[in-house]
Amino acid sequence: MGSHNNSKDKDIQALPLSILRISAADMAALRVRVQGAGKAGLPEFLYQSLPIGAMSLMATVPHSNFPVSIPYQRQPGHGYLIRKSRPADPDGLVIIYRLQPNRRYEAIEILFQGTKTGVEEFCRYAARWVEKHAGRICPIPGQYAYFAPTREHWGAILRDCGYVALDPSGMPTEITPEIRKMPQDQLASGIMARIALHRGDKQPSGKVLPVFVQVELSLEQNSEPKSQWISFLDYQEIRNLQMQPPASFVPEFREWLKEFTKECCLQSWIFPPGTGFGEHIEWWGEKNRRRTEHEGVDFAQGYGSDGSVHAIPQGTPVRAIADGEIVTILDDYMNKTVVVRHPSILNSRGQVFCILYSHIRPEAGLPGTFVAKGQPLGSVIKSKAAGAPAHLHLTGAWIPQPMDCREITLDKISAAYAPITLVDFGTLLDNSRVT
Repeated sequence: MGSHNNSKDKDIQALPLSILRISAADMAALRVRVQGAGKAGLPEFLYQSLPIGAMSLMATVPHSNFPVSIPYQRQPGHGYLIRKSRPADPDGLVIIYRLQPNRRYEAIEILFQGTKTGVEEFCRYAARWVEKHAGRICPIPGQYAYFAPTREHWGAILRDCGYVALDPSGMPTEITPEIRKMPQDQLASGIMARIALHRGDKQPSGKVLPVFVQVELSLEQNSEPKSQWISFLDYQEIRNLQMQPPASFVPEFREWLKEFTKECCLQSWIFPPGTGFGEHIEWWGEKNRRRTEHEGVDFAQGYGSDGSVHAIPQGTPVRAIADGEIVTILDDYMNKTVVVRHPSILNSRGQVFCILYSHIRPEAGLPGTFVAKGQPLGSVIKSKAAGAPAHLHLTGAWIPQPMDCREITLDKISAAYAPITLVDFGTLLDNSRVT
C-alpha cells in the first residue's frame, strides 16, 4: 500500500481490479449459502453499507487476479453491515452485490448520493475523493493495529491472499492481554496478526483510514510488537515448504497407491479440478465454490482396463499406508474419518506425522489400536445423506506432539488452523499413477 508514486505501484494499477465479493463465511452467517439448492430461494441482491469515512476502502481495492471481501459487521470495528434489503436512505455508500451462476455474490454497482455507478468507475472516483479530502494515502511509520483472528476469519484472509478491509479505529495498537488470550480460544486460528496503519498526508498524525492492506504475522509463541514480523507472502512461502510429505514416507505412499489402484480395478486415476489439495471448487454436481480450501486429495474415478472412466467401487478396502496407531475416529459429512498417527515420523518443529482417511466405513474395534502397513482401516462407501459421490479423501497433517487426540477435530484439519500443518500429497501423484 502506501504512496502510489513508484513504478511498482503503476504496474499494479495496470492490473484489473479485484472482484469484490461476499466471503463464504459471511454468506453462511447471512444464511444465503444452501448446499445443493442451486439459486432457488436465495435473494438476488445483497447490500453492504459503508460510512463515508470508508471511501478510502474503495480507493484501495487491490488490482490483482483474486477476489477480496469487506467483512460483515459481527464485531465492533471488524466489518460493515450487509442486508438482504436495500437501505431506504443510506448515509454513506452502498455496495450492491448480485447472485452469480456459481452462487457467489459479486459487487456490480455502488449506490452513492442517489446514483448507481459501476464498481471500477466508483473506485477511481473514490481515489480522487480521498486525495482531495485526506491527501495521498501513506503508511504511518511504526504504527500497527493488532488482532488474533478466529479460524473463520483467518480462512477468509487466506482466500483473500492476505488482504483485510478492517476499520483500524476500533482496534488496539498494542498486544493487549485480551488479544494474547484469543489464540488459546476454542475457535482460534493460532495466528497473531497486525496491519499497518495508514492516513492521508493532509490529515493530523492521530487520524487513521480504513484501507485494503495485507496482514503481517508473527510466528513466535508469545508475540510482542518487537517480535519478528513477516509479510503474508513470506508466510505463504514458509507454509508451502512445510506442506511437503516426509521423505521417509514417499516410497510407502507410492507402494500403497499402486496396490489401492489395483484393488479398485483401475489402471490409473483421474484428478479433475476440485479433487486436489488447496482447491476452491467442488468437483461434483454444480461445481460450487467450497467454503474452505480443499484440505486433501480425493480419489473418486479413474480409467479401467478398457480405457473408459469408472467411479471408485463401493466396498473397496482402504488400507493403512504405513505402520501406526489409530488415535481417533471422527464423524465427517459423508461417513467417518480414521486418524492414524505415525509417532516415529517427526519434523524439526516437534510435530508428528498423521494421515486421515475420510469418507469411509471403519472396521470394527479400531480406536486406540496399532495398525500394520496394509491392514484394512475401512471401506469406501457412499452416504445417503451426502451430495458427493463415494470417494476416499486423503489428508496428511503435521500435528503438535503434545496434542491430545481429543483435540484433533475436523475443523482444525484446515489451513486456517496454524498449529496443525497440512501435507500436500498431490506432489506425489503425477509420478505415482499406475499405467
